[in-house]
Amino acid sequence: MPRVVSDIVDVYVFRRLNGRVQFLLLQRKPEVSMANTWQAFHSQIKMGHTTLQTVREIVSDAADLDVDEVYSADYINQFYDEGRDAMVLSPVFAVTVKAQAPVRLSAEYRDAAWFDRDEATTRLPFSGQRWAVRHIDEIMSIGESERAIYKIDTDIWQPSQGIADAVPLPDELEEPVASTPDTEAENPAEE
Repeated sequence: MPRVVSDIVDVYVFRRLNGRVQFLLLQRKPEVSMANTWQAFHSQIKMGHTTLQTVREIVSDAADLDVDEVYSADYINQFYDEGRDAMVLSPVFAVTVKAQAPVRLSAEYRDAAWFDRDEATTRLPFSGQRWAVRHIDEIMSIGESERAIYKIDTDIWQPSQGIADAVPLPDELEEPVASTPDTEAENPAEE
């Protein structure tokens, strides 16, 4: 039976140009796995790193760009990884990058280009990627105030304030009972 893991992040770099959303896609070199295919930014989340750290690192490592704004795409890409016999759940993020920054590709890519939604979806090989592009286009094409609910305030996020830290452990839920003369007398086993 496959296990379920969530250790990969999908990142779609986008910009708004003349009222339209465009996506930055990267083309892989012929000698690497998935040769010549176009893709967004994908990375495994390293042990000890947060998802948002990985979002920034993959954009910087793959294209030498600095992330400006981060949005939750409100979508989880899912796929089967036969090498690990695992169902992978990958959170999807949409990000903008600092304006006018040149794209400098890492060694595994041979090209990068900006595409509108329809052109991007024809180039991406997997249906989950195509669905993510259509969904992000829809979210980022709505008005600024509606789009703002998807924006992640990266200035206030602190890894130590994650959900796991906010949920009390079972033994923290029980309040200790104060020992009083009345309770001591009612419990003869302690005498």
